[in-house]
Amino acid sequence: MKHIVPKVNKFYTTSFDANDISNIDLPEKSKEIIEEYNNSKSINDDYDLAAFTSNRQLVFGFHYMHKGNKNFIPELDPSVIYFSSAQMFSKMIYNYKRDLLNQSSLFKTNKEGKNETQSLDVTVKQFEMFFQFASSYIIMLSASLEAFVNKMIPIDYTFRTKKGSVKNIEWILRQNIELKLSKIIPECTQKDYSKEFNKKYQSILKIKNFRNELIHLSPKNEITNTKYKEFYRKVIDFRYSDSIYAIRDYINYYEEGLIEECDCGNEIYFDIHKK
Repeated sequence: MKHIVPKVNKFYTTSFDANDISNIDLPEKSKEIIEEYNNSKSINDDYDLAAFTSNRQLVFGFHYMHKGNKNFIPELDPSVIYFSSAQMFSKMIYNYKRDLLNQSSLFKTNKEGKNETQSLDVTVKQFEMFFQFASSYIIMLSASLEAFVNKMIPIDYTFRTKKGSVKNIEWILRQNIELKLSKIIPECTQKDYSKEFNKKYQSILKIKNFRNELIHLSPKNEITNTKYKEFYRKVIDFRYSDSIYAIRDYINYYEEGLIEECDCGNEIYFDIHKK
């Protein structure tokens, strides 16, 4: 998968060029508010901020105070940022996995029939790098899914439990991701991914379960000197390349084109740089 195009959280496409707007066109009250805010030394979030782009889009964002100045920063869609981060981790996962599995055998025989050994320190580093990239990838994919699901729920939406209780948005957002995927999102959108693409949906649940095991990892409660071996085998066996497409397809099912691969031709990915 190519790297991902960042998306702003909210924008409007206008029919006019911002350069054609003059200060004269603004109402006097608006001018007063703008002047007062621009001259202040603090941020006031009572006002929505937006800026025009060169392609006639009005992009919403926020101010950040830096050295006494208000810097305008576009508000990006976090689900796309998280997804992009996962994509940038994905390239090197299999490289580090290949190095680990091809070189981690303690004893190997060369062409002359002599035993060769790889330094255990090298194997430790190889597994560390593989696990760092694999775990970061899964965490970012899961964060992308959760951020997307949460933003799809309208703030005035209520959910009725099996016992008949009506729950508001604050309660809903605290619930686990599986309830949101299976019940809440289909109700909000009148579309049910799990029914239309059940096989892909089961893949998403596997990612969810793997993420939970990763985040809430506990040692085996048994007498052994290797308390994480079963989990680490899962980490090595997990089908990473399938998972990113499963999340992409789910997101784009509900918001078409949100996850979009860039066609610039550049290959962008995370790696470890040694100085």
